[in-house]
Amino acid sequence: MKAVCPNSEKHTRFITTAKVVQEWEVDQEGNFLSCISPSVEAIEGPNPERTWNCSECGAFAEVSE
Repeated sequence: MKAVCPNSEKHTRFITTAKVVQEWEVDQEGNFLSCISPSVEAIEGPNPERTWNCSECGAFAEVSE
């Protein structure tokens, strides 16, 4: 997989999403109270089908597999 900024090939850092597991504190009915840990593990990393934005200029990146 490779992401390319359309504004500059020198821009090599991007913002995208990943799916992570968190530990939550909940009440007896399962309602969220607080997040115990920011993230325990990643269950799915970056995906070329999601939006990728250049960290430097904000442009939508072109991502290929």
